[in-house]
Amino acid sequence: MKKGFLSVLLTLFMALMMLPTTAYADSTWCDTCNKRVTVRYEYEYKDAQWHWNHTYCQECGTNTSNPRAKHQWSGTATCTSGRICTVCGGTSNPLGHAYESTVTIEPTCTANGLRTYVCKNDSSHTYTETIPAAGHNYESSVTTEATCTTNGLRTYVCKNDSSHTYTEPIPAAHDWNSIWFSDEDNHWHECNVCAEMTDVGEHIWNSGVITTSPTCTTAGEKTYTCSGCGRKKTEVISATGHNLEKVEKKDAGCTADGYEAYWRCQTCKKLFSDEAGTVEISNPTAIKATGHNLEKVEKKDAGCTKDGYEAYWRCQTCKKLFSDAAGTAEISNPTAIKATGHNLEKVEKKDAGCTEDGYEAYWKCQTCKKLFSDAAGTVEISNPTAIKATGHNLKKVEKKDATATEEGNSTYWFCDKCNKYFSDAKAETEIKKEDTVLAKLSTVNKKETEASSAKTANATKVTSTTDKTTKSSPKTGDSTDVQLYMILMLVSIGAAAGAGAKRKLKTQR
Repeated sequence: MKKGFLSVLLTLFMALMMLPTTAYADSTWCDTCNKRVTVRYEYEYKDAQWHWNHTYCQECGTNTSNPRAKHQWSGTATCTSGRICTVCGGTSNPLGHAYESTVTIEPTCTANGLRTYVCKNDSSHTYTETIPAAGHNYESSVTTEATCTTNGLRTYVCKNDSSHTYTEPIPAAHDWNSIWFSDEDNHWHECNVCAEMTDVGEHIWNSGVITTSPTCTTAGEKTYTCSGCGRKKTEVISATGHNLEKVEKKDAGCTADGYEAYWRCQTCKKLFSDEAGTVEISNPTAIKATGHNLEKVEKKDAGCTKDGYEAYWRCQTCKKLFSDAAGTAEISNPTAIKATGHNLEKVEKKDAGCTEDGYEAYWKCQTCKKLFSDAAGTVEISNPTAIKATGHNLKKVEKKDATATEEGNSTYWFCDKCNKYFSDAKAETEIKKEDTVLAKLSTVNKKETEASSAKTANATKVTSTTDKTTKSSPKTGDSTDVQLYMILMLVSIGAAAGAGAKRKLKTQR
């Protein structure tokens, strides 16, 4: 039961959320479906004058048209609410308040007033505001005149409310005549009303004014005036005397003269050559300029990155710089010679060997000899970037004995990267390839070798039986030795025949 009630509430809430759009159904032609279909109208509030009439196909949902129409208002607008459109459900703008004010309670000097505002569109809408009290606005008049000896009276009446009054006394006072009577010590005058004379009294002198200023050598004058009768008196002011201040000696410069020490009076500004101020001078005693003490600074050629400068002259006294030896053209800085920039030459990369390190490509300045890792010369390096040696890739070649028809070789190690030969596995002793070759065996050598081997074999043969205790004797004849002797004999005979033929030929010539 509760779930059903909640469903109804949810449906009502969704319907309220759809406002102010209102939907209606009808039929029209749909270009998408290509037939007459049932349509649904949805009215949407556009502004205070119009609403939209959106037309949708019920089958494909296409928006077929969106004409607008004026609102159909119902009801009456008020200050705070508008009328309702019977088609789209939208509302018009409220009329708003249009207040008119009237003073319902006038303010007084001490009490606040009241102003009431009523809306012309709806008289039930009202509010009030306070009008501050006006305050007193007094006017005064003399009701009793004062005399020379008795007080008078002044009365004040409020213009806003005449019941508000107050009074204040006017002090009694003589109307003294402006003409004073005086002598050297006293002064007096009389009242214009009662002719009473003032009490005789001494002059009241002011602090005085210097009418003639004293100088260092002449006296001045000061004048005093009585504040009562205006009588004046004077007094002499003595001469001040010179207020001397020493100006120290200024040594001459290279181009500017100097001067000897002197004294200047701070009062009359006169100059004196002595501290007592007895010898007046028009100008200090001059010390002539010395002239420049110039020293040449030799030209500095520009480097790759540092500017140089042209030769110039510097004064050892005033430290100024000049472009000429005469010191006539002063300069603030030597004439600069711009840096030339690096003259870079690329050194190509060198690959590492088995035992020798290589290096990456780098650039060397032909001027300053500095090294750089880039062609722009921005990254300076102290040495090229090293490429470590790879080490030998050794392969052992076993010993092979030579024969009569083929050379042999000794045991050695060969690096197939650097093509070098070594006699040891640590590659500490390098040898040449020819050092590894074992020459072919000649025929004589071969026979000698065979004979030697046979003799060794015969010598080591021993009959070891229990019945025989003696060794066998070697053979007295060896066919191998006979062949060797025959070969040597033939060679000797041939050599002797050749020599005899050569001598015979010389004799015949």
